[in-house]
Amino acid sequence: MTNFELTKDMAYVIGFIIGDGNISQSYIVRAVEENENFIKGFAETFFLAFGRMPKIYFDKYNNSFVAYVHSKEIWNYLANVMEIPKGTKSQIVRIPDEVKHSNEEIKCALISGLFDAEGSVIKMKDPIHHPKGYLKIQFKVHNKDLARDVYDILIELGFKPRLYNYNEFSMVNLHGRSQGKLFIQKVGFRHPAKNAKISAFPLTK
Repeated sequence: MTNFELTKDMAYVIGFIIGDGNISQSYIVRAVEENENFIKGFAETFFLAFGRMPKIYFDKYNNSFVAYVHSKEIWNYLANVMEIPKGTKSQIVRIPDEVKHSNEEIKCALISGLFDAEGSVIKMKDPIHHPKGYLKIQFKVHNKDLARDVYDILIELGFKPRLYNYNEFSMVNLHGRSQGKLFIQKVGFRHPAKNAKISAFPLTK
């Protein structure tokens, strides 16, 4: 058993770990990211969530920064309560039932972490209907069940997502200014590059 109670900061951390992290067999929790400023901010959020400050190192083989903590208590919470699979998980990980049954604030925080890990902001071109381009926020993974989980939660949160399943990957997309504005209001990006991209769109009209 653990003494943790799910908070907004925990939900964000869990979302990012589902997307770009892992828990090893040896009680190590990791998050991986190329942007140094982001990983430092993630470490601070991890500390607020769990009371432990991750160490950070640069993995030159993968050209990424790794934030990690060795903690049996945190590991047990993620593995046994949040049901994050140990080791390679990309094809089987799901949004935890604990989050699915939580309030809107928790769901928004987890979606924010997931989209910081696996989301992207794209300027689509449509010379006829949108000559200046239009916004698409995309979540793309090699896991149809996870994509469906994200789609269902976005529906619950009042979004109008589109779900696409292909042979090797699935996508959940949010299209247009109104969806982008709602995303910023309810979810938002903490990743500086993604936040800069979405901020470049005129979403206030």
